[in-house]
Amino acid sequence: MWRKTDRTPRRRPVPGILCLALAVYFLAPAVTGTLHIGMLWPAALLLLAASVCFWPRWPQRLPRRLRGIAAGIIAMGLSAAAVILVLMILAAAHRPAAAEAPETVIVLGCGLRPDGSPSLMLRHRINAACDYLTAHPEAVCVASGCQAGDECISEARCIQNTLLNMGIAPERIYLEERSRSTRENLDFSADVIRENGLNTRVALSTDNFHQYRSQFFARRAGLEPLSIGNPSYPLLGPGYWAREIPAILAAWLRGY
Repeated sequence: MWRKTDRTPRRRPVPGILCLALAVYFLAPAVTGTLHIGMLWPAALLLLAASVCFWPRWPQRLPRRLRGIAAGIIAMGLSAAAVILVLMILAAAHRPAAAEAPETVIVLGCGLRPDGSPSLMLRHRINAACDYLTAHPEAVCVASGCQAGDECISEARCIQNTLLNMGIAPERIYLEERSRSTRENLDFSADVIRENGLNTRVALSTDNFHQYRSQFFARRAGLEPLSIGNPSYPLLGPGYWAREIPAILAAWLRGY
């Protein structure tokens, strides 16, 4: 004799609390004034998942066709995000071999502090470049980045000053002070490299999350890119990794 089963969806408070905690983690940098798409879209998905965990009946009130479309869009989006994240990890791991000739280092600029000193993120990039330049005395460096409206000097000049203070000789540092985006960082740095007859095999000093897109633009500029990536601040890192996903999709769609 068949027994009628209860198909009423049950609440799942533990996964719901976990989703809420992760959403708060992604949104936490907003307290410091930082807010970008990489914080918003993961938090929105996590809050949606939490709502389903706490109130599992509400999706059933939507038309079945609408539920199917929404589920398909979310599934395709998450699949694309997973593929891009794998590509980002592989790019970050694509590092120079110790036995090969030293590459030209390109340090990609980012925001400065009000006094013209490097931000924490830029400091990590400069430190990684300095370590490489110290280990490879024949290598040279291109410091890349313009002067934004709220900055007292160019990002390239800040990179140069910091490397000089760390003991890197001035003749090993070339400046590129025009770029206002990652694509321009690599396009204009490629011009500097060719104008000065430098090695077009380059080691990109930037955050690990930024390596794939930087290498993508470097190849478009005719360079052979490798990674000397560095980890990001734990509170900000996940949001920046998530922010790169739509940025990479946009680069693919635009063809550059």
